[in-house]
Amino acid sequence: MKFKLLSLCLLLSLTSLAKAENLGYTKFEPLKIGLDLDYAPLEYVDNNGRPQGLDVELTQVLMKRLNIPYTYSPNSWENISGDVLSGRVGLGMMVYSPYRKDIVNYSRAVFRLYYQVAYRKNESEQFDMRHLEGKNIAYMASRPITDTLTKAGAVLHVVRDLPKALKDLSGGRYDAVICFRYQAKYHIHHQNLTNLTTEDLTLTPREYCYVSVNSDLIRVIDRELIKMEKEGVIDEIYGEYITKLGSFQIPHWVWWTLGSALLLAFLALIFQQHLHSRRLHREMRRAQKSEQLKIVFLANVSHALRTPLNAIIGFSDLLCSMPEGALSVPEQQEMLEQIHGNGEQLLYFINELLQLSTIQGNGIDFQLVECNIGLLISEYANLIRPDVKEGVVLQTNAAEQEVIVMTDPNHLRLVTMHMLNNAVKHTAQGSITISYRIQDNGLYIEVKDTGDGLPNDLKENIFMLLSDKHTFVQEQSPGLGLSICKAIIDAAHGKIGVESTEGQGATFWFWIPCKIK
Repeated sequence: MKFKLLSLCLLLSLTSLAKAENLGYTKFEPLKIGLDLDYAPLEYVDNNGRPQGLDVELTQVLMKRLNIPYTYSPNSWENISGDVLSGRVGLGMMVYSPYRKDIVNYSRAVFRLYYQVAYRKNESEQFDMRHLEGKNIAYMASRPITDTLTKAGAVLHVVRDLPKALKDLSGGRYDAVICFRYQAKYHIHHQNLTNLTTEDLTLTPREYCYVSVNSDLIRVIDRELIKMEKEGVIDEIYGEYITKLGSFQIPHWVWWTLGSALLLAFLALIFQQHLHSRRLHREMRRAQKSEQLKIVFLANVSHALRTPLNAIIGFSDLLCSMPEGALSVPEQQEMLEQIHGNGEQLLYFINELLQLSTIQGNGIDFQLVECNIGLLISEYANLIRPDVKEGVVLQTNAAEQEVIVMTDPNHLRLVTMHMLNNAVKHTAQGSITISYRIQDNGLYIEVKDTGDGLPNDLKENIFMLLSDKHTFVQEQSPGLGLSICKAIIDAAHGKIGVESTEGQGATFWFWIPCKIK
């Protein structure tokens, strides 16, 4: 009997060890995790040399669920990022950086960090992003904040010790300190800095993630984080400092200001999209089958919606808060135009999003008819020609002989015209050339321009802006139009692509199989 119990314990131990060894970690060679010595309340080392903090608590639960043996490697913050990137430690936690996305792997966001500005109470100065010129602003090293403060004309003070910086602010050394919400809440409370107060800043929030050079480890962590989020484990651990601060609270007076306009806009949107509602519901049900895709999709849509909303709210805030007569009529008109322009941008994005959802949710019914491609290409060129900038030459390169194919002219027009519109928008001088030919038992069409070209970070995922966790829909991106084009070409069993060098133009092309007459 004792032998059976011993064998059972040994079997369970080996099973547990084998599970951890799938990633190469054992109790003899545990996962080494980087730990910041002084980054309260997230992670720090107490007076007895023990790791403490919310990150430590979360990691303890996560590693136990994954059955991964681990040990901590405490270090100063400026060295931890280097330890992770070099592989000296196998895992760490840090803010997502687009500048490092190609050399290290980030997990899904554990939570999002929102910025605040801390300053002394009863100060007459304003500390929004429009009134920082000449002010002494302290912050921990961050490229986005450095760029923003530099443009605002602030005097920059990069610090390594945030608690000391807040104490120095209380004593009058700085005009303000920029940090994350939870940091301001924690340190002001624990240092009893009663003469300090805080305000939210309309800066893009940052994602706080696990990070590692081991992509397999991050994939395993991502799957487990999804389960922990559903079970409420993350909220329980970070609730006091993070979860309650994570949602952006819009002031009530802003709702009163924008309520009527938003209500009318949404009613109009509901009416316009009534015929598409069933298709949208089917797409939502299908998206729920893949939890990871849904998370990425919602994160990117949230980012794209937040950008124009922040502008609308920011300018509305300024218009409502400024005393009467403080702004001139031209200044007020400019702000109203900004609100209107961002509203139009928001509506355009929503319409694109609904069109993409309809295509992906219900498929495409192609109506094939006999088409003279030369005539169609000439028609497209004539339609776009009035929009071509002065000095730009628009030309077509036709095939040597007449090309007649069986294809759907409506979808062919949508894809080709979108490529032409992109070329016109980004070409200020030189030429735009649209050409076509029969190739590999199909129709090949390309649009070549001498314009701006594509930024390097958009080349690989320009057709999948809502499906890639590292790329958001931004002002410099082409929106969702190319995602719609790809959905159409994929449904036709074709191919679509782009060749471009930033600053030297771009060539967009697609190929679809079709019957040649």
